[in-house]
Amino acid sequence: MKTVPPPCPEPEVGPKYWRSLDQLADKPEFRQWMEREFPAGASLAPEGETRRDWIKLMSASFMLAGVGGFAAGCRRPEEVLTPFAKQPEGYVHGKAQHFATALPMRGSAVPLVAKSHDGRPVKLEGNPLVPGCGGTDGFAQASLLNVYDPDRSYRHLKGGGDAKVEAVRDALAEVAKKASANGGEGLVFLAERSSSPTRARLQGEIAKKYPKARWHVHEAVDFAIANEAAGLFYGADVQVFHDLSKARRILSLDCDFLGAEAEAYRLIRGYARGRKPSKKTMSRLYSVESLMTLTGGNADHRLRVRPTDVVRVAARIGVAVLSQSGATGELLPALQKLAAGAPVTDAWADECAKDLLSAKGAAVVMAGYAQPLAVHVIAQALNSVLGAHGSIVHAIAATVPKADGGIADCVADLSKGVETLVILNGNPVYDAPADLAFGEAIKKAKTVIRLGQQEDETSAASTWHLAGAHFLESWGDARTADGTLVPVQPLIEPLFGGLTDLEVLARILGIEKPLPLDLVRATFGQDEAAWRGFLHDGFAKDSTPKPLEASIIQLGKATAYLAGYSAPVGSDFDVVLQRDLSVDDGRFNNNGWLQEIPDPITKVTWENVILVSPATARDLGVSEAAHAKDGQYRQPLITVTIGQ
Repeated sequence: MKTVPPPCPEPEVGPKYWRSLDQLADKPEFRQWMEREFPAGASLAPEGETRRDWIKLMSASFMLAGVGGFAAGCRRPEEVLTPFAKQPEGYVHGKAQHFATALPMRGSAVPLVAKSHDGRPVKLEGNPLVPGCGGTDGFAQASLLNVYDPDRSYRHLKGGGDAKVEAVRDALAEVAKKASANGGEGLVFLAERSSSPTRARLQGEIAKKYPKARWHVHEAVDFAIANEAAGLFYGADVQVFHDLSKARRILSLDCDFLGAEAEAYRLIRGYARGRKPSKKTMSRLYSVESLMTLTGGNADHRLRVRPTDVVRVAARIGVAVLSQSGATGELLPALQKLAAGAPVTDAWADECAKDLLSAKGAAVVMAGYAQPLAVHVIAQALNSVLGAHGSIVHAIAATVPKADGGIADCVADLSKGVETLVILNGNPVYDAPADLAFGEAIKKAKTVIRLGQQEDETSAASTWHLAGAHFLESWGDARTADGTLVPVQPLIEPLFGGLTDLEVLARILGIEKPLPLDLVRATFGQDEAAWRGFLHDGFAKDSTPKPLEASIIQLGKATAYLAGYSAPVGSDFDVVLQRDLSVDDGRFNNNGWLQEIPDPITKVTWENVILVSPATARDLGVSEAAHAKDGQYRQPLITVTIGQ
């Protein structure tokens, strides 16, 4: 029952505090805010209030407490609702319930356990039942807040005006009708990477039904280059993952596996298990990098080089490894050619190689996602020599279906004329490479249908904008890095009637009333006991594919690639665009929890800065803006605001 505090006289002096939500609602600005239903600018502070005061009052924590009208209206998914005339088994009012789900991320997923109070998700943690997982990262923890984001897309749009869901269904049905008539001629998809078996199944059905349709993949920050390098060794499309718990020597080639790399939540746990001082076999870490990172800060030996010089240093260490191990063949001369001019002393390279070989079978070399393919090829070649494949480095057959190309290929298709472009999540108008001029190319499509959770640059350039559902509001499935099948299980119905990519694809296939739950069940199978165990445990037993045997690795293609590769020649400046540990590639830029967390290295908060050395700043004549005569820090050297 609601308890209202008894009235009491206000103090004549000092600040006046509100004692109930009803009393607070008497404020005109608060009443005004409550009457608005999240229009653009709803998160702006009233005149006279500071940003932090407004955050304290109107932050997502306030909404999580039940003040926000939409938070109070969270509904469980219809598929599992039970009328409270008959109370669900095991339900106790006020007692938290926990559900297994997963956060899909770039062709992989983070298995999670979601805590719910009376139908409202309030906390996410790693799922300890999933083999090799059990942890989370900052993005997974903060993804909960995106459910309650007041600036989320809460409506479907056509030409910038509101559109009813019936009109959206008719538009998708019209796409299906035209594609059926011409085999998908002029139908182009641009999507983010996904490990969902259900989406892969629908993609395959679209390719079979509409053979002329084109499917492209775009990620502003893409980690797929490691899989591309591994494919040269295995002779097939594969995806690799690492088990650092077994590593005793680690060489990082500009690979921030403790921070900005993919699967950091797993790699950190594995690294920590092998880093315990009580163990005689405590691991040792060598880091070759350009920027100071969390990995470099934890390294036993760190070498700072220019980004363009990492390939030369990697080749020089490779030469030392091959020479000391007595390996012969064509790989050695290829590495010797690349190692010319490497900015590393012979002592550093030789000692690093000697230490790696001393732990053969338990030593691994890792390359960062921002490095070129040659660095990844060198890393995998050294892993083969060091015996890391099969013990630390594992490969499985690719779980993400192959696309027709990337965003450059999509732009090429648009230049020829496209009937319908379907964009599934992402914001390519904002984050596509500037030289592709995607914002201009998209205008050449007759119809653009975009699914997304934000009304942004891409939705403004689209004919149709479809409000996307959050992963805690939608049914789905995914695979982790090692291929384990995990469920994406909703806790509530979509707050704003949002759609999923599965629904959009199913309607384009001509399915009139697709339900995401039914689509996932059709992929999983109809074994009811297995399905319930899948949802309860958060993974499907016996779904993890067996890693490929290291014996099939061949160095021929990798050697040929390195022999024909020319190392880049550095200029006056090497520009490094780093994945941000607060907002990622921009997809979390409206998440206050992440924005308020200082960068672990620079301690910058709520900013996007260009970092240069003091010497470079003096050469550019901008150092005076950064430091005063007393040496106190004043402001960043150069500040760049994304999206403005």
